[in-house]
Amino acid sequence: MSSGFPAERRQTPRVAVPRDIDCRLDLRTRVRLLDISLSGALLATELPVPSGTPAELRSALGASAFRTEVQVRRSLALPAGVPMNGVGTVFTSMDERSRRSLEDFLRKASQ
Repeated sequence: MSSGFPAERRQTPRVAVPRDIDCRLDLRTRVRLLDISLSGALLATELPVPSGTPAELRSALGASAFRTEVQVRRSLALPAGVPMNGVGTVFTSMDERSRRSLEDFLRKASQ
C-alpha cells in the first residue's frame, strides 16, 4: 500500500534549526546594466531583488574594470516586452580605481 509520499532518499536525517540562527544566501542572477551615474545604476535582473538588498556589481566600463558595492533602493517596471525586473541601486563603496574608471566612462559617454 502506497502512502502517496516519495521514497526517502536522504542518507542522513535532517535536524530542525532554531529560528534565532541567522543565515545568508548569496544568489547570482543575470544582470544587464541599463544606465549609470556617479551615484548609482539602473539594472535589469532575471530575479526580483528586494529594496534594501546589498550586492556587489562587477562590470567592464569601456576597457577598464569596475567593481562597487551597491544597495537596492527600488524595484520598477521596465518597458513592455522586457522580461526582466528593473532595479534601482545606489553605490555604497568603491575603490579609487573603479571610481576613476566610472568617471572616465561617464566623461567619454557625455562627449
